[in-house]
Amino acid sequence: MVCLVCGETLELEGYEAGDLLDCEACGAVLRLLSDGTLEVVELPEEEKEPLWGLSAYGEGEEAVLVFSDGTLEEEARVPKTALLEALRRLEEGVGEESPKEAEDEPNLEPDYVAVHVESGQGVLALRRVVFPGAEDLLEFTLPSGSVYEFPFRQVLALLRPILL
Repeated sequence: MVCLVCGETLELEGYEAGDLLDCEACGAVLRLLSDGTLEVVELPEEEKEPLWGLSAYGEGEEAVLVFSDGTLEEEARVPKTALLEALRRLEEGVGEESPKEAEDEPNLEPDYVAVHVESGQGVLALRRVVFPGAEDLLEFTLPSGSVYEFPFRQVLALLRPILL
């Protein structure tokens, strides 16, 4: 069986009709139906997991982003106005790299838009990753080379009050 959103092969052994499973490739939540097929499940906002691994606060004209994977913690300082503009451009789908389209059908690769923000440590790359039918993701590539990925709308909800 394959994910209805991204086409990734899913292992259904041990699952029964009505069980929910997560696609590890794109994060879609799927339900196994009694006829053996899958359906995409849309979770209400209040049932989604809270944003973990990113915290932020304002310090003067800068936004301080603190990323964590549970063991390592990294910080990036960026001008608030530059980060707000970058998020606005990503939300509108306008970036320095135009959306990429996969040539094979169905679309097995995500589309994305990327922007870059100059931080005190180097360039911070933000890339909005879009799988049709799944929640948009936002990847942060830090100057150190570390990559952190979060749900796009949750990042906007976290950062907007700090940036405005």
